[in-house]
Amino acid sequence: MSSKFLLIVVLFCGFLGKAQEANKEESVSVKKVASQSLNQKFSSKVLYAYQENSKSKIDDLFSYFQMLTDANLKTDLKKEVIDNIHLLFQNPNVLVIDFTSDSLNKIPLQQFIQKLLISEPISFSVSDEVTYDSVAYQSWNTNYIITKRKLGIVTKMNVTEKVFFYETSKQFGIDTKVVNATLLGAMN
Repeated sequence: MSSKFLLIVVLFCGFLGKAQEANKEESVSVKKVASQSLNQKFSSKVLYAYQENSKSKIDDLFSYFQMLTDANLKTDLKKEVIDNIHLLFQNPNVLVIDFTSDSLNKIPLQQFIQKLLISEPISFSVSDEVTYDSVAYQSWNTNYIITKRKLGIVTKMNVTEKVFFYETSKQFGIDTKVVNATLLGAMN
């Protein structure tokens, strides 16, 4: 009886050791995937698709900025536009370029929105020529040219904007799925 007990203990210890080793290997594997940059995690075509999606968000952003300078836009629509702007950004306190002034200083997004609401009409267009660089673990930089028309004066400026990539859980009916999303960050 004691030899059977001893055999069971030895087998149990062996299985326990293998289980702990498997957990360590899995932990190392998870850490390795988490530290990969996006260009290591995705094929170049897949990453480019996410980057192109971020370009469309930038186009939307500047359309929203332009709408806020329209004095004829109703108050409830302005509130909806502001809400949509906030949904595009990772952080509501992010610094953006103040396109309402000639100095082009960086100010918090909320302050810029308030300045747009009292500004003369401004027309924005985003160039089709966009480049992406500085790909990291959860972000990349998007470089583009903004053309601003205000009071008949046309100004072009180069902008670099950080774009963040996230995996997030989304509810689809009773199911929860992990989806990938991009959010805009600071402008330089």
